[in-house]
Amino acid sequence: MSLCVKIMISAFIASLRLASEGVRLTHHLAASSMCTPSRAALLTGRYPVRYGLEEGPESNLLPVILHITSQSGLPADETTIASALTAANYTTGLVGKWHLGMNCTLFGHSCPGPLNYGFQSFYGIPVTLFQEFRGSHAFWKFPLHDRRFQGLAMAWMTAVVSLFLASRRNVLGYCTGVLLLLATHLILGVFWFIFAHNSMNSDCRWGVSPWLFRYANSRLFRGDQVVEAPIQLDGLSQRLVEESRHFLEAHAYDKTPFFLMHSFGHVHTPMFSAPHMAGRSKHGRYGDNVEEMDESVGKVLATLAELGLEDNTIVYFTSDQGGHLEAVEDNGERIGGHNGRFKGGKRQGGSEGGIRVPGIFRWPGHIPSGVTLDMPTSLMDLLPTLLSLAGLPQLHTLVPRAMGKELDGEDISEVLLKGAKGARTPRLFLHHCGMSLHAVRMDTGDHVYKMHLAKPKWWKGSTQCGWHHTTACDCHGANVTDLSSQPELYDLLSDPYEDYPPISPDSSEYKSVVHDLKDYVKQWRKGVTLPPSQLSTMANGLWKPFYQPHCLTC
Repeated sequence: MSLCVKIMISAFIASLRLASEGVRLTHHLAASSMCTPSRAALLTGRYPVRYGLEEGPESNLLPVILHITSQSGLPADETTIASALTAANYTTGLVGKWHLGMNCTLFGHSCPGPLNYGFQSFYGIPVTLFQEFRGSHAFWKFPLHDRRFQGLAMAWMTAVVSLFLASRRNVLGYCTGVLLLLATHLILGVFWFIFAHNSMNSDCRWGVSPWLFRYANSRLFRGDQVVEAPIQLDGLSQRLVEESRHFLEAHAYDKTPFFLMHSFGHVHTPMFSAPHMAGRSKHGRYGDNVEEMDESVGKVLATLAELGLEDNTIVYFTSDQGGHLEAVEDNGERIGGHNGRFKGGKRQGGSEGGIRVPGIFRWPGHIPSGVTLDMPTSLMDLLPTLLSLAGLPQLHTLVPRAMGKELDGEDISEVLLKGAKGARTPRLFLHHCGMSLHAVRMDTGDHVYKMHLAKPKWWKGSTQCGWHHTTACDCHGANVTDLSSQPELYDLLSDPYEDYPPISPDSSEYKSVVHDLKDYVKQWRKGVTLPPSQLSTMANGLWKPFYQPHCLTC
């Protein structure tokens, strides 16, 4: 039995074919509306708030891991799908985006990242793709309108003149003067670098300048080593696909069971395409990106067929979050995607547009084709479901050290194998935005209730919070409306897009459902001790030069 997981979003030929050949989950939910926590939940089957991999209310950084050298990441004692399958003698590999912490050693000699979490091979992107990765950025900066740089200039001039006069008057010897001059340049150079490229510069985002951000993080890894810096974006999708093809070919011939997680760079800012894909779509560069990823999906699926692996491989297709509505280029071109009629988007953990994602399972001869399931399911269901479909023991039997780590995902293998005829049991879902609980969902079979406890304050007439590729709604604070005293309640079966007024608080239905959901939240909180947010700790989040990996041959 082989397992192939692909994280992607697409809507064209290869993806439509995949949907027609498997079970399509139309109410599939991410555990977070941001990539780092959502990916952590997918791999562990557990809410990321359980291990602090969500932003806290005091965070002033982007609520994901920003740097390769960041000390934030998936805790070492968490068990991933890859760890579980390694214990079952599967060969495991990750191709593409990781974004869960690289665990770099001092001076960046080794950054094992996913190799510490059950993956036996890794080729891909250590963090994520950022706009700063595209193009070049200025290294030399000396804006004299800035008082700090004025001070540096005055200090340099004073030091040089003083050393010159001292040497002319024989106060200093020639060698001493030269050494002091070099030391002066070194000290002032360090201050210049800090002012120009560190977070002390008000022009810097992500804690460093665009030049330093690209230099430090635009790196492609093989195993624990950098093999490309900066990342050559054009053609990246094709290189990732070739890597997955090689992985599949190797394990088709040695007959060992395998688990491949292929996490595409598309569709994500910045927009980039291989030359043969550029300008093909009538929907601009975003459309080009979608079509390029669809081409890649087709190549991976074709490889399975060519190698005779198609009928014995479970394929799972999904995304880690909804579209980023606010993202636009400087010329106004939208590059963040669209969530259809679902309201909200990325970084809106309680909004459908932020957490509703595609979901497809395909396993020819086992999972029926052309079936649509509208019951709520979660990315966190993947771990227990794959173990069940593969005929393996449950996680806590397979990996004894995982005992005590309660799974939040559920085994949905029965409903996948039986299609719509499978049993549908009542279920509840918690929707966090950062470490704050924004909504709760309850599937009773006859209803899918959703209770909003908090909502972002959208721009008038929209379901977003501005325009820019670094802009998104807040999870905490003054820009969030607290609804906990009188939550809003919807039935998503009758009002899937929340277009109509919520259920009246005066109705018996509202009182009964809200009472039950609040009681569930209360009991859940009693049974869980949540750690502080890793992403709100400045020491964890900032760039650390002494852990920076380098590539001397790139």
